[in-house]
Amino acid sequence: MNRHFGRGNISVMVNGKEAPTIGNICMDACMIDVTGIDCEVGDSVEIFGQNLPVQRLADILDTIPYEILTSVSPRVKRVYFRE
Repeated sequence: MNRHFGRGNISVMVNGKEAPTIGNICMDACMIDVTGIDCEVGDSVEIFGQNLPVQRLADILDTIPYEILTSVSPRVKRVYFRE
């Protein structure tokens, strides 16, 4: 994750609700505020996808979506869908 996404600059989706980032981005880890969200360890978090377009992140960084997608760490698990 880009370091500019920290300190509430973006929100992620947790169980259908938006949760803002808090603090700094640390390598490829971040903290989010889940106050008021029914969640537990192991729940999925959507950073970009169907509910959060990658274009939104690109706009925040003043870049293009391709740069966001190619900068995801190789340590992040990929899940591919085909129609």
